[in-house]
Amino acid sequence: MKKIILLVLLLFSLSGCSDYKEVNEMAIISAIGIDYQDNEFAITLETFNNKVDKDSGKVTTYTRTGYGKSISMALEHAADLLSQRAYYSHIKLCVISEEVARNHLNKVADFFIRSTYLRENFSLVVAKIPPEEVLQTETEENPISSIAINLLLQTNSYASNYAIDKPFDMFLKEVISYGQDGAISVINKEDNNFYIDGLAIFKDYKMVNILSNEDSVLYNILKGEIKKPVFELFYKGLPVSIALYDIKTDMSLKDDINLTGTYKAKIIENSPALNIKDEKVLQALDEAFSKYLNNQITDFIKRLQDNESDILSLSNNYFINTRIKNKKVWLVEDIKSDIKVVINKKGLVFNIYEDK
Repeated sequence: MKKIILLVLLLFSLSGCSDYKEVNEMAIISAIGIDYQDNEFAITLETFNNKVDKDSGKVTTYTRTGYGKSISMALEHAADLLSQRAYYSHIKLCVISEEVARNHLNKVADFFIRSTYLRENFSLVVAKIPPEEVLQTETEENPISSIAINLLLQTNSYASNYAIDKPFDMFLKEVISYGQDGAISVINKEDNNFYIDGLAIFKDYKMVNILSNEDSVLYNILKGEIKKPVFELFYKGLPVSIALYDIKTDMSLKDDINLTGTYKAKIIENSPALNIKDEKVLQALDEAFSKYLNNQITDFIKRLQDNESDILSLSNNYFINTRIKNKKVWLVEDIKSDIKVVINKKGLVFNIYEDK
């Protein structure tokens, strides 16, 4: 990211003195924070410093916060606090507070849709701390908050699999489409380090609850947005960890909510006391993990029913199958989850442990 910023500045400097002067007179906004407090909006702008530290080569940012009864007025007041003209096309992150997510997201969406100078392909997250505090957080390792959070989303969605790295325009499409609701990641901070702290689920334009990171994994599994999630259980008192792959789930809603699929798995870790050379043991592990995962998925969907948040697009699925529009039907349907976990026995077990 630092190299990209320096390259952009260099390209402008090579294109002529007048162009360089124009860029030098711009305040490049990298992130925007939106809060609502005391009956008014608080807009925080994270802005790149034009000058790069010659000794360290670090690119840094500063923040300015403006207030107003409307988002546009709060944004104008924040921009007025900048020493240069605000340039918004480089925004990569939008941080909203829980209050905004619960009660004012419709106004945020309307503002971004109508704006002629703000793009909509930035990442969107809910923060459990004030957005202003989020964008002011600076450490030696991550001096720019927006870059740190974007990297957290990207890395976590690949490694731990519970982050929702979703741009605003995709989230908005979920919210406005028939028969589905949106979901995005929640961030928090501890000892100046950001971390993922749950899954914000929505009903229309209102956040209705924050679920756990474990629920985020199940959401990513059912949406097909995951690579190799890891699960652990105890088999006869012995710990076993597996990683799922080739995850494909069929969801349908007609008489019941039906989920079917076969997930392949490989053993990541097991106790030496567990004889994984025994095919009966492996079969028992298949059944144990299948039962465990089906229970987890069933409980997860029940939580969505309790919150009336259709982030799995079940109402839309029902409409596709029946051509009947009924957003409430999925709330009262029984859940039948028949997911089968199959551990790779030959390639990952028997060939490794075969007797010589």
